[in-house]
Amino acid sequence: ITAQHSGNSQLTTVSTCPLKYSRADLPSPTASGSGDSLYFRQWAQIACGIRQRMEAISACLDDVFKRRAIPDLLLGNRSLCKMLQHLVGQFGEVSRNSISWGWLASTDLYIGSDGQITVIEQNLSVPTGMELLTRLIGRSRTISNIALNDLNRWLADSVAKSGLTTRDSIAVVLDPCRYSPTIRENELLARTVNAPLAQAGELVVRNGVVELVTGMKRTRVHTVVRRVDDDLLDPNCFRPDSLVGVPGLCKVWRNGAVNLVNPPGSCVANIRSFTKLVPAMIREYLNEEPELEIAALEECSSDTAIQRLAKNPSQFAVRTNDPMHPTRPFFGNMATASETAAMLNAVRHEPGKFVMRALMPDADQGGFNLRVFSSMGKGFFMPLCGIGRSCQADGGATLAINED
Repeated sequence: ITAQHSGNSQLTTVSTCPLKYSRADLPSPTASGSGDSLYFRQWAQIACGIRQRMEAISACLDDVFKRRAIPDLLLGNRSLCKMLQHLVGQFGEVSRNSISWGWLASTDLYIGSDGQITVIEQNLSVPTGMELLTRLIGRSRTISNIALNDLNRWLADSVAKSGLTTRDSIAVVLDPCRYSPTIRENELLARTVNAPLAQAGELVVRNGVVELVTGMKRTRVHTVVRRVDDDLLDPNCFRPDSLVGVPGLCKVWRNGAVNLVNPPGSCVANIRSFTKLVPAMIREYLNEEPELEIAALEECSSDTAIQRLAKNPSQFAVRTNDPMHPTRPFFGNMATASETAAMLNAVRHEPGKFVMRALMPDADQGGFNLRVFSSMGKGFFMPLCGIGRSCQADGGATLAINED
């Protein structure tokens, strides 16, 4: 377990013994032969593959936001380049020394009935599920509690030992409001890093630093764990009508006077047309072959793609390119004629908004979705535990939380 955190790709074959985690740890059928467990070599492959993804994405986003250069491997996607150029223009010059793009990240995997592991989704901006995983593990085996506690310590240490930490400064968790659907998640993170929950009205930017205002007292803030989407984070930088963001926060972060995790711009890594390029990033930046495959994805922005979709709609699932602004997904194998017609009209009206994926052939024959969490706060770390769920026809997780 210690070795698999080192990032050595050869460790995917280090063990042939069936060191298993039972259904008590992962309450879902799996694909490792016995039907109710994952082998250690599968966990090692997952850890190595996600380490590759995190490092490659971090290098790519550094190029975009720190060096203000669009990598060649992204130039073939006009809509993605246009979005990146717009974000770079909003940010301006980033003068801070380093950016931790994946302080906390989640990755959704499809575990096929044959044991094949495929990346479906990822979230590097405002990942969710930690609170649910904690509750599930509360009913599980001791080894999962240890794994999750290790991740919590990793997150807390990376905040407490940041370069901006002083005796009189604190970390805060930026919470949109008490009625946020992620309030439990936010409270868990606040307990994890030993930081108070703060809303936009309690934070102020003054003299180039962020301060927490409580009554007549002002306290310097060295780290903000943000639980607000990128476009609402700072009304001076993104949407001017945001009431849950802190004016001037991005400028202070850009100048290196406050840590912001996960940093603004990490929403780019959630875009599905960006994630399909991650294998190319791994080869380009790390000079390694990807350990994990990624689900085949095609944007609906070309006439050829729309024609293929219209000809065989029952073979595809259609989702929005940006998972942070979703619409109802379309699954061709279960859709009615009217639903198919409505989907095709929506795609033809806004083709750049949608992507299509081929349906998984064994999604209803033993395959399942697994969400795992990782951190790049002070080097890569991934605990050997996750949320197992039944999957939809394209490998994505269902929303039936009672089956987790």
